[in-house]
Amino acid sequence: MGVKRILALAGAKMGMSPSATNSRQVLLRFLNEAAEELYDSFDPPGSLDENTFKVNGDQTIALPYFVGEPRAARESDSFIAWHINKMRPRYNQFNWSDAWRNFRLKNTQCLCTTVTNQSVGVITVTAVENPPIVVTVLGTTDTAASISEDITMDALSKNTTNQYLDYSAFRKDRVNTCNVTLSDVDGKLLSVIPNNQIEALFQIFDVSSFPWLAQSTSTRDHYLEILYKKALPYFEDDAQEFPAPKYDIILVNKILQLWSEEQDKTKAAIMYDGKASRSSARKNQNRNRETEDKIALTNNPHDTLLPRLRPGSRRYTWGRGGYYP
Repeated sequence: MGVKRILALAGAKMGMSPSATNSRQVLLRFLNEAAEELYDSFDPPGSLDENTFKVNGDQTIALPYFVGEPRAARESDSFIAWHINKMRPRYNQFNWSDAWRNFRLKNTQCLCTTVTNQSVGVITVTAVENPPIVVTVLGTTDTAASISEDITMDALSKNTTNQYLDYSAFRKDRVNTCNVTLSDVDGKLLSVIPNNQIEALFQIFDVSSFPWLAQSTSTRDHYLEILYKKALPYFEDDAQEFPAPKYDIILVNKILQLWSEEQDKTKAAIMYDGKASRSSARKNQNRNRETEDKIALTNNPHDTLLPRLRPGSRRYTWGRGGYYP
């Protein structure tokens, strides 16, 4: 049912009306905090998605804004799995795996491409809203390591006052009805704020140097299938939905947990946290019942603590009352 139902259920238990402006802002604040805490704790059923992307080797890339965190990747043609590593293993002494079929998971940033022209930023929208949205830009210039400015979008296109060498933040004051883009004066797209987010955030990857041969032997070369977690939106509109379906009641319990914590009601907070955790676990178990599971019967490492009996060593035979040499 989305945000509207969540606010109504939580507001009824907290004594707040979502139709009142002040109460709605309080409920939305708790909802966004609860949603982020729940979404980061595990991968709720329905939160994963997959897509195919064209990727060239030996580059740093940014995946689209709808991609949250990656979970797995494989080549579309050969089905060979790729590795996803952190930044630190690159600096190991023997780092042979880093250069072949590997993603280095780097930081997130507000830009999807690198700034190549020091210039004013051009911010565009497809419609002027009432009241106009306010866009904030933070970046580096020739004279300042970090400087920000606010731009009121009372026109379809507006320029920044400063000429930026780089950008460290690109955000707006609320959820709106259209995406907001940032470009340089040459028209090169630098960043996008989705309408259901309040800031631009892209996951950055460093692609290994030698993922394919120089010549392409298939039309599907350089294409990767990537499994990822959907990006969590910022909740403000009544029609918005949590990325995983049927989590409304769980989010209500998380809201009540956070509300009880602020009210110094420790027992109530623990109770609501337990309800949310149990309900999440049940949903996860219910999804697991729908799938086939593989069981690998492998040796336990503890079995190597004692030497095994092999042919030619001391043999044991069964006799009355047990084993005898």
